[in-house]
Amino acid sequence: MHIERLACTQWRNLADQTIEFSPGVNLLIGENGHGKTNILEAIQFFKFGRSFRTHRDTELIRFGESFCRAEVSAVFGGGDRDRFAAAIETNGNKKVSISDNDVIRMSELVGRYPCVLFGPQDISIVSGEPALRRRFVDSVGSMTDTAFIRAAREYQRVLRQRNAALKARVNDAELNAWNEQIISAGTELIERRRRLVAVLEQEVQARAVELGAGHAFRLRYESTLLRDADRMAAGVGGEADPPSLADVFAMKLGALESEERRRMTTLAGPHRDDVALRLDGHDLRKYGSQGQRRLFAILLKLAELSHLERELKEKCVLLLDDVFSEFDRDVTARLQTVFDGTRQVLVTSPVDLEWAGNPGQTRVLHIRAGTVAT
Repeated sequence: MHIERLACTQWRNLADQTIEFSPGVNLLIGENGHGKTNILEAIQFFKFGRSFRTHRDTELIRFGESFCRAEVSAVFGGGDRDRFAAAIETNGNKKVSISDNDVIRMSELVGRYPCVLFGPQDISIVSGEPALRRRFVDSVGSMTDTAFIRAAREYQRVLRQRNAALKARVNDAELNAWNEQIISAGTELIERRRRLVAVLEQEVQARAVELGAGHAFRLRYESTLLRDADRMAAGVGGEADPPSLADVFAMKLGALESEERRRMTTLAGPHRDDVALRLDGHDLRKYGSQGQRRLFAILLKLAELSHLERELKEKCVLLLDDVFSEFDRDVTARLQTVFDGTRQVLVTSPVDLEWAGNPGQTRVLHIRAGTVAT
């Protein structure tokens, strides 16, 4: 896929305008605060039907106005075209459509609009709390697999209701009924996450070699339930079958029941899992430098890119928000070589940026006070 044009009306500080893009590399140059990231936000919006910067749609509306609108014209590998449009009002109403057909549920966008964004906020995937890494894995899985979406949503539904049951101090029979549901939903989500993390690890390692990173990068899905299952399986003799993950989950809930009732919350399950990131055998969060963490974050996004393109069988649009500011010239040149090629790339920078790829496929757009000029 590539984006032909973006038309926006009252979208943050952007002037009401239509912006044309090259199918190759587009360099968006402008001082901070002039609207570069707002352009990427408007383009990325249609990936999930929401902004990557805020949970409040109304914040996208220019101050003092009653609505905003964005429309993206996209061309796909087979030659098909679609128009993705969104209109948001200050009263909270939101209408999203694909080629004039209303989108009833935002999940209808999943897989329809392949793009990958990397920006300063994504380093938190590496350095932040476990919830950010779980969210990253679930986001990647949900882009290509409707069963993954259902598993993640079902687990969140059951988790909320089981927590509500604990707060209501339900009897043992009712809690056991919720236990059965959370065990079923939780084991499915754990297995899907574990398989996807293994795939992403292979992609990260391949991209690291491509960049000449010179380090061993590892990902591992970490779950106390998986660890307990492995330990129990190792202790089982040949005459007995090892316990299943569901069995281990049930035993864990039984052991934690008194504490869960006291604290009125669920203390075991995939909502407490993490993805371990290791560099040359060491925990990257504890021992990695800022540059190494940023590089690992780039590798994770490249792994997402490769996975989505393989599963969706469509080239992704790559959105890079001020990516190169903290890398030396050698790493920057290698990254540009990886990014350049058959897919469309949009890059923001506060200063002029030399691109190592094909100059005939590179377009420079200057942004000042929300207005774009070539």
